[in-house]
Amino acid sequence: MSKTVIHTHASTEAGILANAYLVETENGVIAVDGTLIRSEARALRAKIDALHKPLLAVLVTHAHPDHTAGITELVQSDSSIPVIALPSIDRVMRATEEAKHAQWAPIFQDEWIRQWTFPNRFVQNLEEVELDGIHFQVHDIGPGGDCDANSVWVMTSENSKAAFVGDLVFSGTHCYLADGSIRAWLLNIDNAEQYLDNVSEIYAGHGPAGGHELLAKQRDYLLTYCANVKELAQGNSQLSEEAKQELVTRMDRYLPNASLQFMISLSSDAVAAELALAGDFLSHSQK
Repeated sequence: MSKTVIHTHASTEAGILANAYLVETENGVIAVDGTLIRSEARALRAKIDALHKPLLAVLVTHAHPDHTAGITELVQSDSSIPVIALPSIDRVMRATEEAKHAQWAPIFQDEWIRQWTFPNRFVQNLEEVELDGIHFQVHDIGPGGDCDANSVWVMTSENSKAAFVGDLVFSGTHCYLADGSIRAWLLNIDNAEQYLDNVSEIYAGHGPAGGHELLAKQRDYLLTYCANVKELAQGNSQLSEEAKQELVTRMDRYLPNASLQFMISLSSDAVAAELALAGDFLSHSQK
């Protein structure tokens, strides 16, 4: 094949609509992220097998289990396959593993992947990784992208460059904001608009791919959500149940018929606490 082909695996609602990607090269496949539950992970592995090419590596964008738990099914105990990530992502995965097992195992039962596979190759900010002639550069964006450890992988070898931004962007869905760091998230979007300037396709952690408009839409979502939380919290670090219902109503009106509605109220107290502590950052410029 003369160029790479990017295949998208969009999980079902049960898998929280998380995206994983397969970058098909001439001689192999590079996965970007995994999935949350066993059936989704096996479906993604089946897509690799159907290409009749070896899995060359897994690139990890961030530490949340809806993007990492399924890596175990992808590599199938083959420790020679590089699972490549920032050290911070490995640390957060290990620090949260026990709590995530306690949270999700009773819900998903046999669908829950109880043995995680952790990164085995580490990269630093702006380091490049070459796989079958394709170059990927990692950007360490730290907190502020729905997780406490986030990265963006930019494919730099193609004439039409692509970026895998993880949960820096939720495309057309409601967002998980319960890890906080919204102020940092807004700054990360500003920075991404600069270093992704020559990237034509942005692949989101949830929802369809798009262009630079995805970054602007994500900024607007964050600012709209925060403005509503601020008004409803009235300076408090938590919202009442009545206020949470009103927040859901308002955000549904802002983004009608969008998926992952449960995340609206789930995230509200964390955002209220950040707003109460950090002061007003809602004057952030809207571009």
